[in-house]
Amino acid sequence: MKRNTDQFYLINLLLFKKRGSLNKGATLSELLLGTLIASTVISLAAMSFSWLRQMYVKDQQRNDVNQTLRSVFEIVGSDVRQAGEGFAQDPNFPSIVITENSGNSEISIRRSLLTTSLPVCRQIVSGTSDNVLVVDDTSSIAGCDLIDDDNNGWPDSLQTWKDYRLSNGTTIRAFIYDGAGNGEFFKYYGEETFQADGSAVTPSPGAVASGSLNTNNHTWQNTYGNNSASRIYLIEERRYRLQGDTLQLVINDDVTQTSSVVGNLETFNVIAHIQQDLLNNSYREYTCTVIPPVDSTSCSGSLVYAYAWSQIKFIEIKPKALIYDNYSSSIKAEQSQKVFPRNVLNY
Repeated sequence: MKRNTDQFYLINLLLFKKRGSLNKGATLSELLLGTLIASTVISLAAMSFSWLRQMYVKDQQRNDVNQTLRSVFEIVGSDVRQAGEGFAQDPNFPSIVITENSGNSEISIRRSLLTTSLPVCRQIVSGTSDNVLVVDDTSSIAGCDLIDDDNNGWPDSLQTWKDYRLSNGTTIRAFIYDGAGNGEFFKYYGEETFQADGSAVTPSPGAVASGSLNTNNHTWQNTYGNNSASRIYLIEERRYRLQGDTLQLVINDDVTQTSSVVGNLETFNVIAHIQQDLLNNSYREYTCTVIPPVDSTSCSGSLVYAYAWSQIKFIEIKPKALIYDNYSSSIKAEQSQKVFPRNVLNY
């Protein structure tokens, strides 16, 4: 009996120890170890997320930079391709003008709005404010003769300009050019018609009048001869310039027609590549940051012949984009694109 009691007591003692070991709590060292492991896992996860986010932001920056550069190439390049439209008769006309401003380029691209240009039928002297005689039956200059095919008294060329002016407002911006690289813009306010003796006359059928453009006392910067080389055009000028980090488009030098084209640019440069044909089927190439060239620093060397826009081999557009992210980091890229002004093929 005593032996059975001892066995029962031993079994209960073992069961009590077993239950005690099962119900025992975690030790301090085990808690610290668990906390360290959890912290490490969370830190690695956070680092991984941060790295993935930064990679995403960098990819987004690269896309933004590439899109910025593509926009510059598409917008400016499209205008460069159309430069010189309507000036097929004059290879010297400054269809593209490039200047420098604070280390960046400004490019002006010009095209004709009317196929009809007007001659200078009487010499214009620098510093004077004379109106421009464009039709004169006493002149021997080509294009100055009176032609009135519709027999309404208005010379046909002057009638074309009048119709365009009236359909686009009362005042029109015109460009006078001497055929040798010099020219200037002026506003013309209307047409004046007169008889051979100089007295004013209203054109009427059977009585064709001579005519001039009223410039409202514009003071001329250059002298323009009545030698068939000096002519007057109605043109559109589109000028691209960098203001701050924004590429702007100014139309006809009118600040009210200024628009922001592309942002996030650090620099904007345009280089004209010129090719002049020499004797014996040879040629010489130049790079010019200013055209028409104004001094020895405009091009990579002294031109053999006088510059003409028909010598342009291609225009190189070189913008540099700069994009910032929310972490104040940045990514920048510079690319270039060669654009060929197709109207050069007219010469």
